Amino acid sequence: MVEGINYTVLKSRRKTISITVQQERVIVRAPIGMNDERINGFVKEHAAWIRKKLAEYNGAANRFAGVREGKTVLLDGVEKPLVLGSKGNFEKDGVVYLKELKSAQNFFKKMRSFLLVEKTALLARTVGGCPEDVSVRDFKARWGSCAANKRIRLNWRLSMLPPDLQDYVLVHELCHLKHMNHSSAFWAEVKKILPDYASRKKRLKEYAFLTLLYR
Repeated sequence: MVEGINYTVLKSRRKTISITVQQERVIVRAPIGMNDERINGFVKEHAAWIRKKLAEYNGAANRFAGVREGKTVLLDGVEKPLVLGSKGNFEKDGVVYLKELKSAQNFFKKMRSFLLVEKTALLARTVGGCPEDVSVRDFKARWGSCAANKRIRLNWRLSMLPPDLQDYVLVHELCHLKHMNHSSAFWAEVKKILPDYASRKKRLKEYAFLTLLYR
């Protein structure tokens, strides 16, 4: 612990040291031969930034407390009451009924996945690319992917996000049809479609906790 900050050190065959804040965890990646004194000093230098990131996470945690506790569920960014222990998985009168929390995947894939595929097809006309295939999968730490064979895979949890953030992810993956990287040319392509993509990208981080739920 340094200045009240708990962190985990992961050493590997790398040349530089870096810090990432993954929700409530602070992870320091350092070269194998780097001593503790230098690592502690690096954490101290970035203490203000670390606290800012942790505060952002705590704010999001409080905002979505009901979702985290299994009392509500997000549909297109809107919290809906959640009832567990039902005989089936369905939505009625603004309330979502699930057999259990793990049933969320079945509910969203059955009731919402086709909407993500349809929205991708519509946005493809604007972006100017045509994927070979679009499917909905279960990812552990990403919202979507685009392979070199032009097949786009989407996280079923996208249906929980506000529509404008769904659009950002879909446009992001569609732009990879033209640029299979994150070069300046790629981001310029994204910006042509979504001039405010940077703010959407930042807001998306508030929903990263969803990728850990319903497993």
